[in-house]
Amino acid sequence: MLAGAMPHESRMEISDYELTNGGISYTIDTARHFQSLFPSDELFWVIGADQLRLLSEWKDIAELAKLVRFVFLERPGHVAPSLIAIPGLRLIRGKGHLIEISSSELRDRVKAGLTLDNLCPQKVIAYIKEKGLYR
Repeated sequence: MLAGAMPHESRMEISDYELTNGGISYTIDTARHFQSLFPSDELFWVIGADQLRLLSEWKDIAELAKLVRFVFLERPGHVAPSLIAIPGLRLIRGKGHLIEISSSELRDRVKAGLTLDNLCPQKVIAYIKEKGLYR
């Protein structure tokens, strides 16, 4: 189990790696870290469909595309592009209901002391409060 893992769900874990590592967090560095911890596991990176158009701008995206399989979730008002020119990019369209808020907006709400009720699961809200995240 990773630090801060939620034990109720064995297929997913939450990690505070980027928070405890400090400094600027680049996805490639985080992916390298987890690939070194779990070399025989397949890694998935979940993003909103709004980020698909920006992937080519991500640091070391060609290497990142080899390390992780991207799962994208539809976002209201953001149509997923039909073609993304990144060699080796593996995409999976995630299923679920559309949420009209981004992760950045959720973090900003926590910083401002606003509620996350009805925006994410209660266990996630409890974890964020317990660990004092995004303050």
